[in-house]
Amino acid sequence: MRIKNPTLKDLIGPRFWLLWLGLGILRLLIMLPFPMQLAIGRFVGRLLYRLAPKRVKVARRNIEHCFPEQSAEQHETLTRQHFEALGISLFETGLSWWGRDRQIAPLLKEINGLEHLQAAQAEGKGVILLCAHFTDLEIACRMLVPHASFAAVYRQMNNPLLEYVTAAGRNLHSEEAIPKDNIKRMIKLLRNGRTIWFASDQSYRRKNSELISFFGQPAPTAMVIPSLARMGKGVVIPFNVARIDDGYRIDILPVWEAYPSGDEVADTERYHRTIEDQVRKVPEQYLWVHKRFKGAPGFEY
Repeated sequence: MRIKNPTLKDLIGPRFWLLWLGLGILRLLIMLPFPMQLAIGRFVGRLLYRLAPKRVKVARRNIEHCFPEQSAEQHETLTRQHFEALGISLFETGLSWWGRDRQIAPLLKEINGLEHLQAAQAEGKGVILLCAHFTDLEIACRMLVPHASFAAVYRQMNNPLLEYVTAAGRNLHSEEAIPKDNIKRMIKLLRNGRTIWFASDQSYRRKNSELISFFGQPAPTAMVIPSLARMGKGVVIPFNVARIDDGYRIDILPVWEAYPSGDEVADTERYHRTIEDQVRKVPEQYLWVHKRFKGAPGFEY
């Protein structure tokens, strides 16, 4: 049961004790040296691979669907690597919420294109800092904080404790945390020359959605970004994050020109092509356990 706007008092009951314990252990583990966190994260991911067969099936099905040219062995290798990345993402998320600046700063090995974002902000433009659901997305948000101000958009969670912790973590390290269905708030911020950090690359089958090609396959997708840019009178700046060895690289791309174009399908396809380019660089770090093609004609998980 979801608790609307949960407070700490709402979250101390017995049904939350096990999750509190897990969060406490995670908070302790992020004090370890980062290479140790990576090693433990990979181990956790290998356990998840064995203990979560339904999610393994989803990831494998997505990978097969997007890379039909690859062999079954390659599909399985990538699926296993993805679960290791998922295990690491637990530590990345913990670091983004509770890590100290002196822990986070050395992990960002390279940041490119920051001038694109800084120039748009200096001109007073509203900016949609457009990203996608990669496993290291949460820590990318934290690493950008010293370089740019922004509000973080997030999906509200059914578990009220996770909702409380997620909102608290993002509120602490961004201007504010905005539930993804609060479009009015996003438009207001954009029109006031503010920046919002947003990803909209998950399956969506409601109003203002279409089947948009993703790796050559039809995927139900919300066409929210062109609408948001138009109504908020903002510009779109995509960015990518990649974990490379024991650090991270962030690439901020130039402002999308002639956007929105008036063709929402073409504009959303442009977003998908940007995601595909990054997936090909770090395929294990994309969120394959999400049912991205759910609702597509003839596709089953």
